[in-house]
Amino acid sequence: MRAARLIVLPVLLAGFFAAGFYGAPLVRIAYAKMFPEPAFVAGDYSSIHRKAGSSVVMFSTTTCPYCAKTRALFAKAGVAYVDYAIDTSAQAKEEFERLGGGGVPLIYIGDRRIHGFREDAIRDALARQSAPSG
Repeated sequence: MRAARLIVLPVLLAGFFAAGFYGAPLVRIAYAKMFPEPAFVAGDYSSIHRKAGSSVVMFSTTTCPYCAKTRALFAKAGVAYVDYAIDTSAQAKEEFERLGGGGVPLIYIGDRRIHGFREDAIRDALARQSAPSG
């Protein structure tokens, strides 16, 4: 009986370790699929736009490939925007951190905050900007 315990306990511990090690990422992926992050957060970002002098503001880095994709999208659409490169400006980095930053690109278009390169959300926000109100 004692010998069986000495064998079963390490096998159970190894099994629990393996389940946690391999199962946890699968649970995280399943959770993200069931509860995806919103494409944007709506809010009053007028102070950011006023300070930048533009209704489109981006916080980026000079080496980020998604920031480059965003710049290309803005260029193709003919969008005037202010780009704060947080890796070359201490003031931009400080503002980025004050806003809760996290990752780049961080984009403010009108009343929308878009975190990351989400092309559909960016295009939709730009279309809302150019649509006549009324």
